[in-house]
Amino acid sequence: HDVFPPAIPTGLQAVFSGTGQKPFIDLTWAPNNEADLAGYNVFRAEPGTAMMQINPQLVKAPAFRDMNVLAGHHYIYSVSAVDERGNQSARSAAAGESVPLP
Repeated sequence: HDVFPPAIPTGLQAVFSGTGQKPFIDLTWAPNNEADLAGYNVFRAEPGTAMMQINPQLVKAPAFRDMNVLAGHHYIYSVSAVDERGNQSARSAAAGESVPLP
């Protein structure tokens, strides 16, 4: 019976994009190597608020596009890895990014 969570994801980066279009923040991180990796959960907060999971289902690749961002806001992200038995790692180190005002 596997009760061991996957390794904590590393290398999280958040990059704003969207000048002249709908803004978004792209997240990327180093892929986990576990053979039984099921995917990742993505968490987001704004300064002074609690981290909340923002993906409805497991993210299969080590990348995520957050389309639900607002101009003038700063967002803080972290990710966790989940294996096929549902064991979840601790969250990664945080990465932050701001969405500039138009």
